[in-house]
Amino acid sequence: CPYTQQVDIYEFDGTQFHKRHTLDEHEQLVSGIDWASERNLIVTCAHDRNAYVWQKNGDKWEPQMTLLPAHMDRAALCVKWSPSESKFAIGSGSKSVAVCYYEEENNWWITKVIRKKHNSSVTCLAWHSNNWMLATGSSDYKCRIFCAAIKNVDAGAKGKFGELLME
Repeated sequence: CPYTQQVDIYEFDGTQFHKRHTLDEHEQLVSGIDWASERNLIVTCAHDRNAYVWQKNGDKWEPQMTLLPAHMDRAALCVKWSPSESKFAIGSGSKSVAVCYYEEENNWWITKVIRKKHNSSVTCLAWHSNNWMLATGSSDYKCRIFCAAIKNVDAGAKGKFGELLME
C-alpha cells in the first residue's frame, strides 16, 4: 500500500517488479491486507470501517464489500484469513473483533462480532491451525485467545463463539 486508500499489486518477472493492478474501493487509508493463497482471494480493511474481499476474474480484481456492524464505529485496523481460508477476522479501534464468513445462499460475507472483551483497540490477530481459536493483541497491553468457531463452517470446534479462552 502506498499509504493511501489504494492497494497496488505488482508482478515480478525475475529481475524487476511491474505494477499490474490497483485496488481502489476504499475511501480512507488501507490499514490491513491479507492474501488467501489457495483460493487466490485478497481481503483489505481500512479506516473507512469497510472490508473488501477481492477475487480475480480474468485480468481484473473484483471487490465484494463486507459490511461491518454499526457499533464498530472506529477504524478497521488489521485483518487475517483463517488457515482454511473459509473466514477472516478484523481487529478494530472500537475494541472489538469481527469474524466474517461467506454465506452461499445469500452470496454475501456475514459478520459475527466479539466485543466487550478488550479495553482498547485491537491491533493484531493470529489464528491457531485448528481454524477456530483466534489470538488478539490489543493496545491495552494484553493478548487474548477466543473461540471464533462459526456453526456450519468449523466442524468439531469446541466452545461457544466469542468465549474468552485465555488472557
